[in-house]
Amino acid sequence: MIGLALFVYIRPEHTRKVMESIKRNGFDKIYIFQDGLRKEEDRENWEKVSALVKSMDLIEAEIHISKKNKGLANSIMEGMDYVFQRHEMAVALEDDVVLADGYKGLMESCFAKYRNNPQVVSICGGGYGTLVPEKYPYDIFFAYRMSSVAFGTWRDRWEGFQRDPLLLKKVMANPKKKAMLELAGNDISAMSYEALKGNIDTWATYWSLYQINRMGYHVIPVKGYARDIGRDGTGTNTTHRIYRYDIELDGRKKEKYLLPDEIFVDKAIIHDTNDLVHIPKPEDKYKSYVDILVKWMTIYRNGGTIQSYFKDFGIKEVYIYGTGKIASFAAGDLNAKVDIKGYLVEMKQEERYLDALVYDMQDDLALEDIPILLIPAYDVRYISHLFRKKGIENQVLLIGEILDYCLKLL
Repeated sequence: MIGLALFVYIRPEHTRKVMESIKRNGFDKIYIFQDGLRKEEDRENWEKVSALVKSMDLIEAEIHISKKNKGLANSIMEGMDYVFQRHEMAVALEDDVVLADGYKGLMESCFAKYRNNPQVVSICGGGYGTLVPEKYPYDIFFAYRMSSVAFGTWRDRWEGFQRDPLLLKKVMANPKKKAMLELAGNDISAMSYEALKGNIDTWATYWSLYQINRMGYHVIPVKGYARDIGRDGTGTNTTHRIYRYDIELDGRKKEKYLLPDEIFVDKAIIHDTNDLVHIPKPEDKYKSYVDILVKWMTIYRNGGTIQSYFKDFGIKEVYIYGTGKIASFAAGDLNAKVDIKGYLVEMKQEERYLDALVYDMQDDLALEDIPILLIPAYDVRYISHLFRKKGIENQVLLIGEILDYCLKLL
């Protein structure tokens, strides 16, 4: 039997939705851990959550309300330790993760299928929005990168886990493990440093390093069997609205789930995941802007503009990705010689920019088949993922390459 551990704090509406999804899945036993109050201003919501979990029916619940504030990571570590004293398999469910109706069935199938394969270190209920090839035959895939969304594992895997500050050093010292870490995502190293400095309260980052250090894999469902509804800015580590990892809650209950017998890695899935989670370093972003401005000023001083590129390649219309200063420089440089059909952004703040429409990448888009001038080229990997997700196959022009071309003409 799976031991389900629900971790709650001060979000009553989120918690209510999560509890409703737990009931629909028919779990036999649930352990609820509410962290202690940290700030007096949160007391009202904290007490609402306490009352809510105490009123939960249709399920056997064991409720633990802490008298002191432990923080998210410590709460989960201690709570899972407690549950694993009573269960061989356990799930850590945070108060902002809603379960699809087929979640329990999928988890039971995966726990049974991979119980005796020590390379499988965890079963995750939801992923990150990775694009899976249309003809992919299974309900799950194997990943180098874990997801803490409705995360589950076995007692014997959990017993070897520690939030070891030397884990990153151990991984980086081994070429194979280092390569696996890079495939898991460049942000894990950055989050590890932030955790060491005490800037983020995390257990999942350490679990990622633990998995890589033992050369293990995570199981991620193709469909969304669990969805994080807490990226609305109300979370402990998420303080503003994030769309980047949004997924649909579309995991259906099945009589039989299609699970591969052996671990294998789909290169297309790994590639797209890596692009999706790739976070440019601040210094890379700064360097990109400086390089662009230096090149542009050199062209200006010699009486040139980027119009030369568009003229030479016969480009008369273009979309521009971005609405910042450099986008405005590009628009001014094109100076009505090239028709700007609109501006693309990940989250728009305005309907129009410089007399053209702004298109939000979260919307359903029907773009004309004309080139897209990409300004934030430092983030081209993530933007490429967005284009694949939206089915955008337009020619992409990188501003840096355009400037290099124009410099050669001087």
